[in-house]
Amino acid sequence: MGRSSPGADEQQSLGRAIRRARIRRKLTQIELAVLLGMHRTQLGHIEQGRKDVRLSSLLRIAHALEIPASMLVRSAEL
Repeated sequence: MGRSSPGADEQQSLGRAIRRARIRRKLTQIELAVLLGMHRTQLGHIEQGRKDVRLSSLLRIAHALEIPASMLVRSAEL
């Protein structure tokens, strides 16, 4: 009871790393979502850790943020 699903903590950490990188680039959720071709709420769910990020999406996000995907993953591990 009250336990999160396997990987939920990592999902939230990755979402926070994406959010921090977006803010460092001075982008709003809407601006990044437009660059990615996704709806703002989908990006919001990723940043909140409510939506699992596929590798292809992670690579697109990293490219749009102009950083290596490994940097997002490493940042999420901290």
